[in-house]
Amino acid sequence: MDSITHIALGACVGEILLSKKLGKKALLWGIVAQNLPDIDTLPGIFMRGDRALLFHRGITHSLFFALVIGLLLAWLAKNIHRKPNIPFATLAFFFCFQLGLHDLLDTCNSYGTGLLEPFSHHRFSINLLYVADPLFTISLVVVALLLIFKSSKAKHRVTWASMAIAVSVAYLCFSAINKIAIDNKVDATIKQQNYFTTPAPFNNMLWYVVANAGSGYYTGYSSIWDKSAIVYGFHPKNDFLINKSGNASLKNNLITFADDYYTVTDSGKTIYVNILRFEQVQGWQNTREPFALRYPLSAMDNENMIIQKGRLTGWNKKSFKLYLERIAGRQTQTK
Repeated sequence: MDSITHIALGACVGEILLSKKLGKKALLWGIVAQNLPDIDTLPGIFMRGDRALLFHRGITHSLFFALVIGLLLAWLAKNIHRKPNIPFATLAFFFCFQLGLHDLLDTCNSYGTGLLEPFSHHRFSINLLYVADPLFTISLVVVALLLIFKSSKAKHRVTWASMAIAVSVAYLCFSAINKIAIDNKVDATIKQQNYFTTPAPFNNMLWYVVANAGSGYYTGYSSIWDKSAIVYGFHPKNDFLINKSGNASLKNNLITFADDYYTVTDSGKTIYVNILRFEQVQGWQNTREPFALRYPLSAMDNENMIIQKGRLTGWNKKSFKLYLERIAGRQTQTK
């Protein structure tokens, strides 16, 4: 999830678990612990893009990291505060829980999270939330701000934090219900199991669908409010193009990261590997739109943060209005 979500969640969990012992300092420790796994973005700035893609949400997002670093943070906090009424076990649970919660929340996105690193390189993803979803985050942010600026002696602080988390959990359940509905709709149209669905940007009512057809992939978008069938566009895999350029390690990294959901396209100047686990750029309007993550096989070592390029291309006031209409099922997608 995005950093704002982790900051707000860390503060709310800190209030519930540790505020009686540390007051508002519990909020700060919660924010630090919730965001610590994303420290892997810093070295990624200096890596080639394909390596950074695999490094992010790797070892620092593992349960092993949560356990080891959680215990180290507990030891650090114990030595900083030196309060005999705070057992080491309480601090250890607090930090391990915060770090583990970060990891589990990130599995809700399509990126993939290495929960079992370094013992297994498998990436886990249940595709329930977009990486930034305002409706999931808003209650956490509002309450986190209240907790920060209100007096530590204010009544109902723990109740506020608990209610904020309850609202987000309810939204997560709503997303799961929507996913089941969309999956049932996909089952009825393509008659196969080799597909995945994941939320479109910033909501859980419009879903991005990718189905493996062997020689290529079908992609489409479907709202829970749509009354018409899903419109699919076909994208040939073009595997033969991948050997035309690019070094072996770059190609292997991209294929590993894509988890076999990729196509290759030739623009005439550059050959791109398209990672299908990320949505198309405004693909909810047209199935032929380019993919948000298009990696050039000619990329140099200084190519980094490529995942951020083009994801918001073409967004403006008009397209945002059309997007809301598409979510509401009042606009259809074209091939």
